[in-house]
Amino acid sequence: MTQNYSILVNSSDGYEDCWSPFFHLLKKYWPSCQAKIYLNTEQKEWATANYPQLFSTQVEKKYNRRLTWSECLIAALDQVNTPLVLYFQEDYFIHQSVRHEMIQQATEYMMQNPKVSHIALTQHCSYGPYEDHAEPWLQTIRQNAKYRISTQAGLWRVDALRSYLNPVENGWMFEIFGTWRARKRNDVFLSTRWDDACGGPVIDYLHTGIIKGKWLRDITPIFAQNGIYVDFQKRGFYETKPPLLHKIEVAQKLLQNPRHLLKQLL
Repeated sequence: MTQNYSILVNSSDGYEDCWSPFFHLLKKYWPSCQAKIYLNTEQKEWATANYPQLFSTQVEKKYNRRLTWSECLIAALDQVNTPLVLYFQEDYFIHQSVRHEMIQQATEYMMQNPKVSHIALTQHCSYGPYEDHAEPWLQTIRQNAKYRISTQAGLWRVDALRSYLNPVENGWMFEIFGTWRARKRNDVFLSTRWDDACGGPVIDYLHTGIIKGKWLRDITPIFAQNGIYVDFQKRGFYETKPPLLHKIEVAQKLLQNPRHLLKQLL
């Protein structure tokens, strides 16, 4: 059967310490995966015996400057030769069995329905609101949903994902401003259902294992249970901040580029 999707693990060279744990867990909890894998790196080349089909993008090799987050992702997508891509980031450390048959079902559904741009595969995607879909295993991410654009694990039509990217933006800007852009377009955004009646999430992991360059403390027992040992002291652990302080920090970051902020608002 023709493979309609590839896997893109979006990363950067500074997160090389995540690659071995990520692929160790991917192999353990998704042993039937046969898709080609693109590890999005800047300059580094990396390999693992578990995945001979893994390819390091090395997107900055042909440039004489540092690329933005979005530029790196655009350059990686240019290398993907399948119509669909399953998007991951390097700190999505899977800790339960991946529902392979549901991924196959979702990819087939997207191929049969070209208006569908995205199917989220985890409960960490958009905050909703959602509405029922004709297929009972799916739900529609509504036009006004918070984080309609999400960088959590999910299937994307490659050309659609590329069309939402703006070269000047980093990841969190892409989620915020991309969501604004998505509200003005009629692309169909879906999510698989993750409630127990539907069998739980297709892909499950802690909501990012690293926050602002530091380890999430909850990742330590998952690594220990799976025989993964890292030096957590090199990065240290993230200390949770009050929600109000987090919102203030986000606002300050948005105001660092007022011209782009105004352009997106308009």
